[in-house]
Amino acid sequence: MYSFSKNKNIILLLAITLIIAFCGSSLAKKTKKIAKFDPVEFNTNFKNYNQKIIIQNNYNQNIAEFMVALANTNEKQSYGLMNLESLPENLGMLFLKAEPQQIFMWMKNTIIPLDMIFIDKDFKIIYIEKNTTPFSLDTITSNGNSIGVLEINGGVADKLKIKEGYKILITPPEL
Repeated sequence: MYSFSKNKNIILLLAITLIIAFCGSSLAKKTKKIAKFDPVEFNTNFKNYNQKIIIQNNYNQNIAEFMVALANTNEKQSYGLMNLESLPENLGMLFLKAEPQQIFMWMKNTIIPLDMIFIDKDFKIIYIEKNTTPFSLDTITSNGNSIGVLEINGGVADKLKIKEGYKILITPPEL
């Protein structure tokens, strides 16, 4: 009788341990899934700038190449390049929308001047707002339906002679 009771307690203890372990790992997985977006980590960690884009002129010649962070969620698009103190010249951020639409941007809490390059559904540049004013609350619009915006350092579009009508190519990720 004593050994059965002892085995019963061991089995019960084992069952409780397994339940706690299972629920704990399940809870950890759920917690991981709902981890909060960290905007500072998003735009300051240059490892996030891992998508290559190429800008081609009207003769299909590559004139510029950037590594960009994809602002592909509402949270990332709302934060963008805010509070970033500097950005290497070959980096940028690409905001993509699901449908072509009039896009409205501003420079709230954005420290560095930017060139905002608006692109249409065919990934042609339709408008460039150059050297935006840091911290400005003025609205910058796409001047037509746009599928996205490429943000790069202010003055770089002129330096590289990027113009309306040029194409943006998003390259496949390198393996």
